[in-house]
Amino acid sequence: MVVYLNGKFVEARDAKIPAFDPGFLYGDGIFETLRTYNGQIWQMEEHLERLYESARMRGWKLVWKPKTMAELIEKTLKKNNYPESRIRVTITPGLKQPTLFIWVQPLDKIPASAYSCGVSAITFPLERVFPQMKTTSIQHLLIARDEVYKRRAFEALLINHKGYITEGTWTNVFIIRKKKLITPRLGVLLGTTRSTVLKLAKPLLRIKFKDITRRELMNADECFLTNAPKGIVPVVKIDGEKIGTGRRGPVTRHLQKEFDKKVAKP
Repeated sequence: MVVYLNGKFVEARDAKIPAFDPGFLYGDGIFETLRTYNGQIWQMEEHLERLYESARMRGWKLVWKPKTMAELIEKTLKKNNYPESRIRVTITPGLKQPTLFIWVQPLDKIPASAYSCGVSAITFPLERVFPQMKTTSIQHLLIARDEVYKRRAFEALLINHKGYITEGTWTNVFIIRKKKLITPRLGVLLGTTRSTVLKLAKPLLRIKFKDITRRELMNADECFLTNAPKGIVPVVKIDGEKIGTGRRGPVTRHLQKEFDKKVAKP
């Protein structure tokens, strides 16, 4: 496995950062996670826009132009040459200059049954600070993930201090109720796959951006999650209770098909 680190392509085992990098000491960093479909990077421009927006929110002016960043990502991808890849771009303050780390690994695919039969989720009381910034300071999310693993679920849906569902630890949340597609607008990371789903759904459904209570979540006809590496994943059970019929719903199935068509285009 070859990674890019501060101007050099090196074997992963040889990649090292200084112990006094604020990224290591304080979790002071930003990142983006991309993936390939058919070997091609999906939504590169959208991910870079969000990366640079995270930098702006942090008060940083990145020394790399977006075009240069895209070229470095492409080069790292080609040096690894996996059939399908997951790509992580991380930036920290470094010491004298910022640290840029690009890591490409084989895409870890979830079972096909997760897409066709759905997954289970739990709810978890947690509120992210600066949710629209992709920061490496995610210990609070890892605590939620520990609970996910303990309860053998797929994801934790976060509940803020007002009692509203905001997002998952790695995902955006959608519910379908009475032919309306509902998703939170505020207090969430504006996911790239989320944006694609909203465009696909616009001709078919009424789209409503609103706060979602746990009661509304549990009474939804359908529920699904989105993120870049995994696409659209149906949720059929939350906290041990069935959502809708307890099976993947027709709207979710249709959106999955439309999404698959879109990513299959060269």
